[in-house]
This record gives sequence, C-alpha cells and structure tokens, in this order.
Amino acid sequence: MGEATYTPKNILITGAAGFIASHVTNKLMRNYPHYEIVVLDKLDYCSNLKNLLPLKSSKNFKFVKGDIGSADLVNYLLITEGINTIMHFVVQTHVDNSFGNSIEFTKNNIYGTHVLLEACKVIGTVHRFIHVSTDEVYGETEADAIVGNHEAS
Repeated sequence: MGEATYTPKNILITGAAGFIASHVTNKLMRNYPHYEIVVLDKLDYCSNLKNLLPLKSSKNFKFVKGDIGSADLVNYLLITEGINTIMHFVVQTHVDNSFGNSIEFTKNNIYGTHVLLEACKVIGTVHRFIHVSTDEVYGETEADAIVGNHEAS
C-alpha cells in the first residue's frame, strides 16, 4: 500500500485512558465515526477509565486492558484487528516518580515503544505510527527557546 493510498481505518491507541490521549480518542470518535478504534491501556496510576466512558457504547470502539510490553498481545491485536495506524501515547510521567522506580519507567517508555515498533516491522500492516510523549522521554526545552524542541533534537 503506497503512502498516497493510505487512509486511517483501524487505529490502535495506546494509553488512551490517560489525560491527553483520552481527549484525542474522544475527539477522533466524534469526528471520524467510520474509524475503528482499539485502545490498549494497562490502567496504571496515570490512567482513568472514566475518561473513556463517552465511548463505552460505540460499536467501533474496543477497550483492551493490557501492557504494550507484551509482544504476544501487541502482535495479536495488530493481526486480529487489522491495525493500520498506531497512536502511541503510553508513557509513565512525573519525573519525581522516575527517581524511585527508574526500571519501570525504562520498561514502559522505552521497551514498550520498542515492542510496538518491532511488531509493526514484523506484521507489516501499520502505515502510520504517531508517537506522542512528554519531557520525561523527549527532554526539556530551554527556557529562552522561541520554539520547542525540534524533532531531531
């Protein structure tokens, strides 16, 4: 499938019970009711399932409680749901929390992303991968910067 013919159809949204991702998911469902949305979230400390309540009865919405670190689960979802787009919002946040449990942060923020990317490569059906994250992953912008971090910074 060439880029010119790409159309989002079956979208996997990771971490959609989180604050920002839940707003994006709700907006997508309202504005694009023909999209099939599959949410994968392990419902960690920064998640709230109530954020997705407006979508509960939608026929084109599915919630899966699970961890992106599970390659078997991710591969299964990509295949069975025919996923062609991933919006990856999973990230553990709050820098202070990372000091006490840095292994968990690395596991979720780096290893989980790696599992998703590897599944995309192996399965071959994902044509768009959008990674949304925070300064815990991307780093901070200098206070006097006119524009935020450039994507290559």
